[in-house]
Amino acid sequence: MNSFLKRIPFASLSFQYAPQRDPASGSHYAKDSCLRTVVPLKLCLYSSAHAFGHTTRLLAVAAQIRSREPQARLVLNSHVPDWLIDVHLGSAIERRSVRLDVGLVQSDSFTTDTAATIERYHLLEQCADRLVASERDWLAHEKFDAVLADIPPLAGRLADTFRPVWGMSNFGWDFIYRNLEEAFRPLAERSAALYRHYSGLFELPFAEPMTAFDPIVPVPLVVNEARFDRDAVRRALGLSARQPMALMTFGGLGLGGFPAARVVEHPDWQFVVTATAPENLPNVTTVEPGAWRLIELLTAADLALIKPGYSTVAECCALGLPVVSLDRPGFAEAELLIAALCRHLDCRILSNTDFFEQPWDFLDGSLGRRPPLAAPGAGIIAEAILSGVR
Repeated sequence: MNSFLKRIPFASLSFQYAPQRDPASGSHYAKDSCLRTVVPLKLCLYSSAHAFGHTTRLLAVAAQIRSREPQARLVLNSHVPDWLIDVHLGSAIERRSVRLDVGLVQSDSFTTDTAATIERYHLLEQCADRLVASERDWLAHEKFDAVLADIPPLAGRLADTFRPVWGMSNFGWDFIYRNLEEAFRPLAERSAALYRHYSGLFELPFAEPMTAFDPIVPVPLVVNEARFDRDAVRRALGLSARQPMALMTFGGLGLGGFPAARVVEHPDWQFVVTATAPENLPNVTTVEPGAWRLIELLTAADLALIKPGYSTVAECCALGLPVVSLDRPGFAEAELLIAALCRHLDCRILSNTDFFEQPWDFLDGSLGRRPPLAAPGAGIIAEAILSGVR
């Protein structure tokens, strides 16, 4: 099939289960000639067992669904800490801890344990049939209408005639594995085969070719919404409106160290840090996990120091915020994200060594804001899912 034929609007697609919508309650209902029974949307979400970004963008979509249909039942399968879910949706979403993939086993955001990743992948394969059967039975028993997954390959096997499984991502694990060493090639092929069971994909910006999916529906950036504006966040952090602030955030797996020597060279800057930092540095503010959504801290920042992870890059682009990003050798997605940063933002790309050892001349004011990119993707996906069961 030609690639442009795969990129079709969601409106031309349909779910098999299509109850009517109750105009009074906003819920859906099954309807026959004699009886109308209210049936709220039931959506199950599955997140890759890798870092935080896959889960936070699923939560962004879940929040948009919740705002449109308060009666919807939303269940999230994720490995992330409770505080990450609480700060985004709290009790508005149920949680399970079923893991349908491995991702990459990493000691920090930049170091992959090849042997452990392959071992865990094979262990998952050994129990895959039992796991899929159990999840299919549970989804059927609980009468879920659809599944949204980001982006475990095995989730594709949960699709059936009555329950579509839609993916949401800018990359598949087949792409990541294919760009690693030869030992990962069988993992890439098996992951691609599983992705072909998906009902389709909401393709996020800055994506790899995503050749394993069909159909593909391109959507704009998916980001979470800030609860507080720049001034409110700065006041809570003890910052003045004019004090330059750089946010240092390197994902849920961290950086593996802290550049204290570089930080003390810039006492005029305040550095807000989302991970462990030395306590004796007066120009460092460490935020507690779960106190803020990342988008709120970015809203209050003048500069972001990051690793190239999708959710962080997307939120920086949605704000037009200048960025200093570390490179991420050996992780194929990073090349796509760094290219996006260079296209859309005022940015600098550094190696880990340069970040720790070279002067931070990027704090001289030469990096400025750019026009923000539109980011209505979460709402568009929410509307598409809701329209699919109307």
